[in-house]
Amino acid sequence: MAAETSRHVAWVRLMMLVPLVPAGLQAGRSVAALPFGLLAAGYALWAVGRLLWVYRWPVTDARGAAAALVVDLTLITALAAVSGGRNSAVRYAYFMWPMATVLWQLPVVTAVFGLICVAGYTVMSVPGLPTHRADWTWSVMSDQTYLLWTVLASVVIAKLLNRRTQRIDDLLRSRELLLEDALQAESRERGDLADALHDGPVQTLTVAVQDLDEVPERAGGDPLTRIRAELRTTIGEIRGIIVDLHPQALSTKGLGPALKAMGQRCAQRGGFSVEYDIQAPTPLAHQELLYSVARELLTNVVKHARATEVSVHLRTQCGETVLAVHDNGRGFTPAVAQQRLHEGHIGLASHCARVESAGGQWQVDSAPGGPTTVEVRLPS
Repeated sequence: MAAETSRHVAWVRLMMLVPLVPAGLQAGRSVAALPFGLLAAGYALWAVGRLLWVYRWPVTDARGAAAALVVDLTLITALAAVSGGRNSAVRYAYFMWPMATVLWQLPVVTAVFGLICVAGYTVMSVPGLPTHRADWTWSVMSDQTYLLWTVLASVVIAKLLNRRTQRIDDLLRSRELLLEDALQAESRERGDLADALHDGPVQTLTVAVQDLDEVPERAGGDPLTRIRAELRTTIGEIRGIIVDLHPQALSTKGLGPALKAMGQRCAQRGGFSVEYDIQAPTPLAHQELLYSVARELLTNVVKHARATEVSVHLRTQCGETVLAVHDNGRGFTPAVAQQRLHEGHIGLASHCARVESAGGQWQVDSAPGGPTTVEVRLPS
């Protein structure tokens, strides 16, 4: 937020040149041409340099912003002084800068800088008071009243924006906590289900196989052999489901190994090959969500894509974790995705909502005939 605001203020500073130069030249003979030109060039260099600086090294605290605003006020005062002082229209820049500080949403900064602008405007106007005591004094007082009103209004707006931003931040934090609680609850449910499958059906089937192994071959022959094979296959499938529901590799080895293990299981079921490009540290933020998304995407490839080649990419860049799953399957259109949603297949839609709730982005690139690429970005 602060970094983005510093960039906006830098652009406002640069655009200030548009009214400043004509305002200075408006004073005609009162302008000291060389000093004004040098100061205007200096202000332009300062504005451009500050713009480049905040894009490279964003300002994130009030002190840096206040220091830059003091430089602005100093240059504006100097430009007004050499372009006619009390007769210079450059003085009206004092009205503009309090409004520009509203972007910081810091009422104290706006109030302090606004009062400094009032003082600067007064200093520029004082030299005219002795010779124009009546009319000029009332004119200055009127301008100062308007300037004070502008400062007060700017402070109120900054305070309102600050409160609104805090409320939005609180809502975002609450949403992230709710998402985290939902993921933890889902993880607990999957763990409980995995334990129940392991302690119940798997153990029962294992005992059944052991009992069959004790039956003499002459009692059954081929039928018993087929039964043993089918039971072992069933046990293997249930164990695979258990691993998918509650992957131990995710908590012990990290997201990369867990993705590889899951990818191999999906490849066996779907009859495709999988390539991996995993360049991410361990542990990662949102790794449970990323694993859940990858599981949903690979499961959809198994069920619908008819792909022969799949690639899974995981990397961190620019403060984001990027997960991309690519397949050379038959692809789909948004209409097909919408139809599946109406039919009750909410897997992709629910995961997309979770990603967006976590502050991430979800992008799908697909068309009939394929290929399909789904890219998910989450804050690191």
